[in-house]
Amino acid sequence: MTAEDTPPSRAGTVIVGAGCVGCSAAYHLTDLGREDVVVVDQGPLFETGGSTSHAPGLVFQTAGNELMTRMAAYTRELYADLDGFRTCGGIEVAYSPERWAYLKRKRERGMAYGIEGGELLSPEAVAERVPQIDESVIRGGYYVPTDGKAHAVDVSATMAERASERGAEFYGHTTVTDVEVEDGAVRAVVTDRGRVAADEVLVATNIWGPLFGDMVGVDVPLVPCAHQYLVSDELDTLAGATREIEQPILRHQDYSLYFRQHGERYGVGSYNHAPLLVDPEDILAPEEAPEMPSIREFTAEHFYENTHPDHDRSAHDAARELVPALGDCEFTSRINGMFSFTPDGMPILGETEEVDGLWWALAIWVTQSGGAGEVVAEWMERGVPRLAGERVDVTGAHVDRFQPHAGARSYVRDRGGQQYREVYQLVHPREQPRGQRGLRRSPYHPHQRELGAEFYDSGGWESAQWYEANEALGPEYDVPDRSGWLGRGWSPAHGIEHRAVRDRVGLYDLTSFTVIEVTGDGARDYLQGLLSNDVDVSPGRVRYTTMLNEAGGVLADLTVSRLADDRFLLLTGGGASGTEQGRWIRERAPDDGSVTVVDRTSGYCGLGVWGPNARATLGPVTEADLSNDAFPFFSVQETYVGSVPVTMLRVSYVGELGWELYAPMEYGAGLWETVWAAGEDHGVLAMGDAALNSMSMEKGFRLWGSDLTPEYDPYEAGLGFAVDLDTDFVGKDALLAARDRGIDRKLAPMTLGDPGAVVDAGRPITDGEETLGYAARADYGYTIDAGIVYGYLPAAYAEPGRSVEIRYEGERYGATVRDEPLFDPDREKLLR
Repeated sequence: MTAEDTPPSRAGTVIVGAGCVGCSAAYHLTDLGREDVVVVDQGPLFETGGSTSHAPGLVFQTAGNELMTRMAAYTRELYADLDGFRTCGGIEVAYSPERWAYLKRKRERGMAYGIEGGELLSPEAVAERVPQIDESVIRGGYYVPTDGKAHAVDVSATMAERASERGAEFYGHTTVTDVEVEDGAVRAVVTDRGRVAADEVLVATNIWGPLFGDMVGVDVPLVPCAHQYLVSDELDTLAGATREIEQPILRHQDYSLYFRQHGERYGVGSYNHAPLLVDPEDILAPEEAPEMPSIREFTAEHFYENTHPDHDRSAHDAARELVPALGDCEFTSRINGMFSFTPDGMPILGETEEVDGLWWALAIWVTQSGGAGEVVAEWMERGVPRLAGERVDVTGAHVDRFQPHAGARSYVRDRGGQQYREVYQLVHPREQPRGQRGLRRSPYHPHQRELGAEFYDSGGWESAQWYEANEALGPEYDVPDRSGWLGRGWSPAHGIEHRAVRDRVGLYDLTSFTVIEVTGDGARDYLQGLLSNDVDVSPGRVRYTTMLNEAGGVLADLTVSRLADDRFLLLTGGGASGTEQGRWIRERAPDDGSVTVVDRTSGYCGLGVWGPNARATLGPVTEADLSNDAFPFFSVQETYVGSVPVTMLRVSYVGELGWELYAPMEYGAGLWETVWAAGEDHGVLAMGDAALNSMSMEKGFRLWGSDLTPEYDPYEAGLGFAVDLDTDFVGKDALLAARDRGIDRKLAPMTLGDPGAVVDAGRPITDGEETLGYAARADYGYTIDAGIVYGYLPAAYAEPGRSVEIRYEGERYGATVRDEPLFDPDREKLLR
């Protein structure tokens, strides 16, 4: 390990950034056998001047999703093994009744994602562990004894030392001025101390990430933000305290504050102020910064005055209310420290599509840094992201999740600022962003708006969840009410649409779904080698299949329509998943000219027409014969609806008779109007995403991103019927090995025993005190009149008839594992 020598002229892998993420990646890459790794940083090693250098290092492991929680837990274990972590426990306190209810949910989420030992504390029990607080102002706390503090700079140095022992080299005071790209691949990094040719480059620079995107012409949707951190003088309430025995770290999220002990001093971190966004170009170089580049001058008004748009008091007032000793103290250290936010608050991981060999690991806090380094190292070296030896779903953090509009600076600043503002807020999953809306609209949007659509933002699309107009059908379709957390932002129109489509005919907007056309003489052979099922069917047939990574994890489930011998249409979900899946398909196509892959998503609209009256609705306006004999289930025809040219598939995600219609985008308004008019005598209604999801659960159809992710293989997901081992495809070897080992976990449906009960996803499934898994997907089945939960269970528990419990809002709900599908097991509805 070196700091001042000149870097070599060539390296296999160059990592830019020697903070905790870059050092973790180097540590794990060399552990996987790479020796030719060079790490450079513009600052000194290892207090480089980035976010690692000033971060307080708090590791609260229970996060908002499984990936972030698992990376945090891995970070804690790794850093503890490297003597860079102090286990002191972590407590999040509740000031309001709403926060106390949230902490109960958070404890359940921690159980679901494998965090052991979490418990809810009374105010008195919190004060026993943190005596300087005023227990009278809180309602309790969520305590995790294994939370604690990472010593980020020290552990970065330790990881670098271990990596150096395995051949890596580290160079400080080395500024990257350019990244060379040739023929779509990274070739070198250019530094102020020489050029380093490289096969791969990993950018782990956090707040400087967008500047590296500018070097290669790639948008990096990230905005640096400043938040405040202060350290008090010695407090009488901490007299005699030492660094060896420390109190739990503390969060006061109702006022966007956190606290940690520094011996006899107390640190206060505050997000309780207006977003302080920073242009990456305005970050000072190390030699120009008074202290370090990621630190800005403390702005007292943001601590002593209330500038946060959602709070009713200043950070100082809220802090001294909880910790009265802070009211009279002086603060000996005060900074505005920079870190970064993306538009959705998640990290940026993976290799960019535009430049082969250019990898990113950005927008990562110390909390997840060790785990993120492992994930990206496994991905770079073995081609599949893993954590602690297991497949992990990085869809929500993948660099490819961003849609084209995410590159706009106005979008990044607006959404990044919102993420900062809401980082500790109580944000309901149904709460929608207010800014940067309406960017992508289907041609049906005006009609949907007239029907009172409740629109959600989905990858920039305005996606209808339900329609207010359908509430008028309430007297005909009585549905159970919802209260509490799940009742917020919910409408009975959801259940009404669910039941009405089973009786009538519903129109569903499919425009956001991903449409990919694969053509050419080599199209059949290419798709045979890419997809798990046999797609060599006759033209006019549709095949359901999965697409796997090399480890057998499910990357997508999709339908493949063979339109001609050399022409196929692939249909899969929309948004981020569709973007990532489309890239996978494009990148694996042969480059010999025998195959052409074209993403038609922006050129086509889609309309689902489902329900027992679908044939009666479409028959009079469609040129095709819609009888079972002429147009059987899982077949496709190119025909006309009215005068609109459509590709028409006999498939139905809701388990009813129906078709999917795809047409050029400019025909969309006419398509909706034609079908709507034809359906008026048959009870036509518009249906939204909420009904689609609950209806598909009743039918046992999988939903990508919840009960179907790369963590699981098709056998575990109950999709073995979509695997044909007589063909050769990506991931086959892994599936054969999995089959030989046997399935030790399986996706299973459960129904709740309490009438009218419904729970939320992400809650633990238990047998007594043993956590078996968690609810990957949950909703109410309005046709079967029962709450439904899907979750991965140990194989022994996945047998129909087994009894389990779902923990939800502090209660235990009895549930029974069922055969699937729960609705229409003989497929009479689909095939009528």
